[in-house]
Amino acid sequence: MSIIKLLSKKLERTIFTTPTHNQKAVFSQNYDCFYKNDFSEIEGYDNLSDPKNSILMAQGKAADILNTKNTYFITQGTTTAIHAAMKALINPADKVLVARNCHKSVFSGLILTAGYVDWFMPETNKEWGIYTKIDPKKLESTLQLNSYKVFIMTSPTYEGVNSDIKKISEICKRYNTYLIVDEAHGALYNFSDILPQTAINQGADVSVNSLHKTAGALNQTALLNINKDIRNIDSLTFQKAINLFQTTSPSYPLLANIEACLNYLNSKNGYDEIQNLLLEIDKFKNELRRFGVEFFEDDFHDPTKLFLKKDGISGFDLSDFMFDDYKIEDELNNAIGCLYLCGIGTTKQKLEKLKNALKKVQTNPSFEPLSVDFQPFPLVKIQPVDTFNRNYIFINKQDSLLKISNKMILPYPPGIGLLYPGEAIQKWHLDYLNNDVEVIV
Repeated sequence: MSIIKLLSKKLERTIFTTPTHNQKAVFSQNYDCFYKNDFSEIEGYDNLSDPKNSILMAQGKAADILNTKNTYFITQGTTTAIHAAMKALINPADKVLVARNCHKSVFSGLILTAGYVDWFMPETNKEWGIYTKIDPKKLESTLQLNSYKVFIMTSPTYEGVNSDIKKISEICKRYNTYLIVDEAHGALYNFSDILPQTAINQGADVSVNSLHKTAGALNQTALLNINKDIRNIDSLTFQKAINLFQTTSPSYPLLANIEACLNYLNSKNGYDEIQNLLLEIDKFKNELRRFGVEFFEDDFHDPTKLFLKKDGISGFDLSDFMFDDYKIEDELNNAIGCLYLCGIGTTKQKLEKLKNALKKVQTNPSFEPLSVDFQPFPLVKIQPVDTFNRNYIFINKQDSLLKISNKMILPYPPGIGLLYPGEAIQKWHLDYLNNDVEVIV
């Protein structure tokens, strides 16, 4: 089926995935403007690569709203924002510490910047089978032993776990290490007192946001945020880095969508919608707890991420049941539970449908809960930059133990690598490999 025909079909399902806008324009009803205003850099219109007029003003207003030195509009997703942030801060052979639960775009950024990686393992929660926070004490111990130009981490995680960025940023500054926070899923944080503080307001040098994930904007709209107190680097460096990766034909409708999204979130209507959403989520949780549904929560949890489980059924089976019987699609699932994302565009009616379906989930009292076995500490044999275009061969899986992988194992979502090129294949990885394994020679 062609893409045109595919998009012309009515979507017979309810999705709690990205984007959360529910396929409706929250802050603009005029979709015709996409074609009427789909220009390139014509005379009289500003240039995203060197903004001087309307784009510069819109980005300046965004910086005021978000309390940043600079906020840059990105029309190619948070991946481009991450690549630009890394390029601005990392020189070839600079040592970079990266939390292992970072998105795969960080690995590709290591190839693009030629940075040398050491991995940092976040805390885990075996009861829920997920990565959780970055432990500041463990981070400080690591920084005491080794010098790193940059530390890159994710907060919040897909499941809504937020680390203590304030403590982490203080530690990074103490050891002269830049802090980049992938805050893709935290685009609403600046606009509600109930939600966690933003990474920038807690001292991160750089953060990135995906506006489409929870903030109601269209796919590919993102922000690159720079702290007012960032040291020894100017705004021009970030603009130059962005220009290396962004298209020379940016979408003006997407730029307008970013501006409209931020203006809406910063308005009373936007504030009220977020507060109402959080109120409805709280009611949703309280009622379902009476039906045996458990929700993941912690001290820094983002309530818009509904990661839930029910005794007597695995997360995999729960996901299948909800989709097959009620056409409700989750963002991701594991052996323990399912994640349903909410944001601008998530209606009370949508939550009601999810709630009523969860009440009807059939469970088995004799069901033995499944366990999640977290990946071992990675054994980096070849740095990412040196794996690109390397010669490789295919070998049988049974012969691959401790050989150096040339491919990545990457469940998506959430896009967190279980094995990256240049890393040794450990016994734990074998269950995830095909019979033919691609290894570097």
